[in-house]
Amino acid sequence: MEGIDLNIVAFYILAGFSVFSALGILFAKNIVHAVFLLVLVFLGIAGVFIISNAEFVGVTQIMIYIGGVLILMMFGIMLTHRIDGQRLETQNRGVLLASLLGLALLGILLYPMQEGGFPLHDFGEQEASGFTVTQQIGIHLMTTELVALEITAVLLLMALIGAAYISGLNLKKKRANDTD
Repeated sequence: MEGIDLNIVAFYILAGFSVFSALGILFAKNIVHAVFLLVLVFLGIAGVFIISNAEFVGVTQIMIYIGGVLILMMFGIMLTHRIDGQRLETQNRGVLLASLLGLALLGILLYPMQEGGFPLHDFGEQEASGFTVTQQIGIHLMTTELVALEITAVLLLMALIGAAYISGLNLKKKRANDTD
């Protein structure tokens, strides 16, 4: 038991969890089940980030993808589920093409590893500064990147207002069609 690194064991458990959940998405017929499996994939990936000392990216993964995008997808599915009385299911078309594209992407990702691996980041500078990665990101965002952060916030607010406006228009059209 002395030679076993628990971080490596946790990495393989979380990576296997993510891979099997992703395979479950591939073969799921029910879209709601596929979305819940996608939540599990994102949780596994967030866990991998957290045990890799990228806490900020892991927490961001949870907040943005699970807290935002997937909840939005769930509401979209729940609101459109069985509109016309038919059950909402997926159809697995193009499996051969998707498999070939996936293998090609895997080859592209594995090729640099055969040529000597990926260049590693030198973390000596971070340790010398005394700040954690999350603290350095926060300092950087609130000093040198403050204008870009504020512009991004305004753009996201505009996108939310636009989405609410468009959904309101669609709701008015639906009500007008229902009264006819």
